[in-house]
Amino acid sequence: MKAVVIGASTGGPKALETLLSKLPGDFDGVVVVMQHLPLNFTVSMVERFESIVNMPIHHIQMGDVLKPRNIYVVPGNKHFFIVTPGLRVFLLDAAEIIQPSVDMGFTSVAEHYGPDTIGVVLTGMGNDGVLGSKAIKQVGGTVIVQDEDTSIIYGMPFAVKLAGFADEVLPLDKIPERLVELVNGK
Repeated sequence: MKAVVIGASTGGPKALETLLSKLPGDFDGVVVVMQHLPLNFTVSMVERFESIVNMPIHHIQMGDVLKPRNIYVVPGNKHFFIVTPGLRVFLLDAAEIIQPSVDMGFTSVAEHYGPDTIGVVLTGMGNDGVLGSKAIKQVGGTVIVQDEDTSIIYGMPFAVKLAGFADEVLPLDKIPERLVELVNGK
């Protein structure tokens, strides 16, 4: 089973709406989203997306087990990890760094899914996602970054590209199609 991990910051909710609404209901991968937002905003984002996505979408909770054909959004006040057995979710408070940390989430998914990990870095300020993308590349996974023209802020995607960890740089509207090709083989 493939796992798609998506990291976003400034401009992310709109980009996520575009991307997630275009994934089909038979998308065979697990989708985990890390959006830099406070908790109340990630809760309302999930509620808003429920009517536009083609798969069940959840505000992830401690102990959840990741299942294919589901979208999981990490709470805005937590960091996301996978623990064994059963790929259960572990959420951690860590106010010292931006939450949820894309680097931490990407690294944890890469550790458990190995080459079946696909990282997607969307619009956002800063460089969160560079170390996580490196982890994905080290286990043989794939990293896609949003292009500059469709990004509100080209910080996070550019940082991953500059570090040499981006396999593909795509316009936002092409990313869902590419994910379907990589996950469903279509």
